[in-house]
Amino acid sequence: MVATDTLRELREEHPGFLALAALLVAFHLAYPAVDWWLRAADIAPQFRFWDFGAYSGAVERWQAGESLYVRNDDGGYHGSYLYPPVVVLLFVPFVAFVPTEWATVVWVLVSLALLWVGVVAVVETLVGRRSWTERVGLLWLLLGFQPLLFGLKMGQTAAFMTGLLCVAFVALDRGDRAGYLSGAATAVVGVVKFAYAPVGAHLLADRRRFVGAVAVGTGLIAASLALFGIASHREYLDVLAWGVTQGGVARSPALWLPAYYRPLGLVDGALWLRVAASLAVAGYALCARDADRAVFALGIAAFPLVTPLAYTYYFVALVPAAAILIVGELARDGYPAVPALGLGLVSVHAYGLLGLVTLLSSTPVATYPSLYFLAQPGLWGNLLLVGTAAVWVGERVTWPANLSILRREEA
Repeated sequence: MVATDTLRELREEHPGFLALAALLVAFHLAYPAVDWWLRAADIAPQFRFWDFGAYSGAVERWQAGESLYVRNDDGGYHGSYLYPPVVVLLFVPFVAFVPTEWATVVWVLVSLALLWVGVVAVVETLVGRRSWTERVGLLWLLLGFQPLLFGLKMGQTAAFMTGLLCVAFVALDRGDRAGYLSGAATAVVGVVKFAYAPVGAHLLADRRRFVGAVAVGTGLIAASLALFGIASHREYLDVLAWGVTQGGVARSPALWLPAYYRPLGLVDGALWLRVAASLAVAGYALCARDADRAVFALGIAAFPLVTPLAYTYYFVALVPAAAILIVGELARDGYPAVPALGLGLVSVHAYGLLGLVTLLSSTPVATYPSLYFLAQPGLWGNLLLVGTAAVWVGERVTWPANLSILRREEA
C-alpha cells in the first residue's frame, strides 16, 4: 500500500519524473543483455581486467624489491601502476593469498559487494528500509549501469571507491562522532586516487569530518613513506606530472574509446577553469549552512568535470550523488527529473557518443571537429547533476558567512 500511495503521489505531482524513472529502470534492467550483444558484435570490450594486471604487477615488483612504476619507451606510464605507493597494500591480499586465476575475480566481486552494500545503505538512509527483493533488484540495476560494468571489465577501482564514498555519506548523515568516520573514508578515497580530491568538499563543512580526514590522510602518508621510502614517492611525483600533462591534451571524440570523457576539451589550457570550478565548490561548502547532503553531492558530481584526466568509469560515483539529489528534489517539491535525466545521460555516454560521432561524421559537422566535444552525453548529464546540487547548496549560502569548518560543533 505504501508503494502504491507513493506511485500515486508521483503520478499526480511529478508525472514527467515518474515516466523518466520507469524508462531508466527498464533500460538498466535490460542493459546486461545489451552489453552481451555489443560484446558479440565486438563493439563493447570483453572482461579482460587489464587494470588489475597493472595492480598485481606492482605487488609482484614490490615483493621482488623492484620499482613500483614502469616508464614506457615514450616516457609515459600507460598501462602501468599509477597509484601512490601505499595503495599497493590494498591489492596484496588478492595477489598473495588468492590463487592467480581467481585473484581478479575475487577483487571484482569484493569491489562490487562493497558498492552494492554501500548504495543500499545510501538508499535506506534517504528513504527508509528496503526489502530483500528491492535490494537484489538494486544490484541488477547497478550491473546495468554501463560505466560500472565497464569498470568491472577493466578490473578498475571505481566500484571500490564509490563504496567508500557511500560509507562516507551514511556516516555524514548520522552526524555526531560518525563524522570522523565520514572524513576517514573520504580521505582513503583521496589518497588512493588524487583525481577524486573534489569529493572532499563536504569536509570543509564540518570540523569532525575534516579532522578525521586529516588524521587518516596523514597516517597513510606517513605509513607510505616508512614502508616505501623517498625514492618511490619521487617517482610517483613524476607519474602525477605526466597525468596532469595528459589531462591538458584532449583527443577529439572522433577518436573514440569506451573510456573516453573529455568534458573541457573545447577549452584550451583548461587548468585555470578546473581550478576556478574547484574553488567555487570549496567556497560553497565553506559558506553553506545545513546543507550537508547537497554539499556532499556537489563535490562528487563536480569531480569528473574538474579532474585533469577523466574516464567514463568515474561516473560510477555519480550514482549515490544522483540518489541524494533526486530524493532531495522530491522532498523540496523541486525538479527530480533533472538529476534523473543527468544520471540517464551519463549511463549512455560511451555508446551514445559513439553513435553520435558515427552519425555526425557524414554531415557538415565533421568539418568542425570541436563541435564533437559538445556532443558528449556525459557532459550534459554531468552538468545537470552539478547544476542541481549547486542550486540546492546556493540556497543555503549566507553572505557574509561564518566558515563552516570554523563553526563550533553542537554537543
